[in-house]
Amino acid sequence: MQSNKIYTYVGFARRAGKFKAGLNAIKTVKKDVELLLICHSASPNAIKEAEKLSERFFCPLYVAKTFTIEDMMDKENCKLVAILDYELAKAIISNAGEDLEEISGGRNE
Repeated sequence: MQSNKIYTYVGFARRAGKFKAGLNAIKTVKKDVELLLICHSASPNAIKEAEKLSERFFCPLYVAKTFTIEDMMDKENCKLVAILDYELAKAIISNAGEDLEEISGGRNE
């Protein structure tokens, strides 16, 4: 199951302090957002806001299809998380499988 690896990489980002959880917290970040993950249960307005942030930071936006961001972050009503480390973001994307679906692109690599 790929989501176990995704949980692990997000856990690494949490321990390293290379993440922001929640829309308002992410809006305060000035740069270095490498990946945005949004929950499948997020409202259409939250998805629009996340797409705007994806364009602002020029980073990919993925929707979590088989798990919730709330469970992954152990934070109630959390629908969006930003990964601030490039290598961890790359590892999450490479292990996306069917657990994550890309909504908007970012860098062309």
